[in-house]
Amino acid sequence: MRLSRIAVVVLLVLSLGTVLAQELKPITLTWIAGGVGGGWYAQAGAIAALINAKEPKISIKVIPGGGVVNPVRVSMGEADLGWGITFVDKMALEGAAPLYEKPNPKVRSIGGYFGYYQIHFVADAAKGLSTVQELVDLIKAKKAVRIAIPMKGTSDLPIVEEILRFYGVTLEDIKKAGGEYFHAVYADMISLYKDRHVDFVITHLSIPAAAVTEMFSSRKSVLLAVSDECIDHMHNKFGTVGRETGLCLIPANTYPGFDKDVPAVTTAGELLVNADVPEIVVYTITKILCENLEELYQAHPANKTFVPEVAWQHVAVPLHPGAERYYREKGYMK
Repeated sequence: MRLSRIAVVVLLVLSLGTVLAQELKPITLTWIAGGVGGGWYAQAGAIAALINAKEPKISIKVIPGGGVVNPVRVSMGEADLGWGITFVDKMALEGAAPLYEKPNPKVRSIGGYFGYYQIHFVADAAKGLSTVQELVDLIKAKKAVRIAIPMKGTSDLPIVEEILRFYGVTLEDIKKAGGEYFHAVYADMISLYKDRHVDFVITHLSIPAAAVTEMFSSRKSVLLAVSDECIDHMHNKFGTVGRETGLCLIPANTYPGFDKDVPAVTTAGELLVNADVPEIVVYTITKILCENLEELYQAHPANKTFVPEVAWQHVAVPLHPGAERYYREKGYMK
């Protein structure tokens, strides 16, 4: 009997120790986002303000960053939180070329999706094409094509190159066929297309993309469809969005004068966190995001793709234990 009482006391002490260890203490975190004034920067700032309003012990400072550098800086502890793009984050975790030379093992996720982005293949309608395969067939037939593509050093370029590689061509094959490709920022893509220096543009933007709308308004245009096999390949190899989500599509009438649904490779945003951020902190942040959806959605339109019940599935790197604890407590994860 006496031993039983001792055991109970020991258990109570251990339980109290666990509670004390899990006590949330005031903390200031750094969140690496995108360029100052850009969508990612504004989105992070709005969420940071919401978190601090719900839990004053957590203060968050937003700093500029970008899709390629964010998972590296989070893994290194130079930032506590960061925006990520799923396929880029997977490459960063594994240290996959061409973006990364070594693994970044301490990058974790809180959940996704926080916005999603489609790869647009814009084409001059006069070319008479409807699929990416037909564009590739021109290149393979040594026909000269002129294409605007993303800038070097961006997260956009590797995924464009991988899609082309799936179809059996490279950027160098475009040159070998007598064509040209131009690395360009979005504004320059518009100018190149409007001024007919190029007849094709490959870009990576959320819909409806203002840049693509302007292209469609400047000349009669179409979007080229990728195959289901390509979408599946990109999903399985790089963690892009799977077809079962229904998001791998640019719907009809998204752009002026184009009334067809077009299959597209789609990427998505996730919220990254360093593995060493305390579990109770990440648990609290996850809880705030999941239990204040109306305010989260009002904070920024891109947040509307975050759905707590499946957020834990929409990640490309391991979940942080604090986030996993919340999803399991709610019964979302089994």
